[in-house]
Amino acid sequence: MNNADREIEILTNATLLAGALLNADERKRESMLPKLKVLENEVKMAQLDVHKNLKRLVIMTVNAAIRYSSSGKQSDAKLARRNGNEVAKELGRLKRLARCKGCD
Repeated sequence: MNNADREIEILTNATLLAGALLNADERKRESMLPKLKVLENEVKMAQLDVHKNLKRLVIMTVNAAIRYSSSGKQSDAKLARRNGNEVAKELGRLKRLARCKGCD
């Protein structure tokens, strides 16, 4: 697995865990929170060769999910979902670009 694939894997895992945290009950949220914070640090430490906007979106998604876990405000959950959807769109765009470059 090359460096770019590893970075995409970190970003994807952080986004998926943030989304799962939004749908989990209170007890599961408490157990998922430390894992999410570790992934947040991994995202921040990653020297991304891929789109910088993607890293920013993932960090915003994770932070909103963490805030929702601690405060329970629905606005944080809504923000995390919206940012997660943007991450998915960006990952899809990068996948299409990689596929097109492979066709050349």
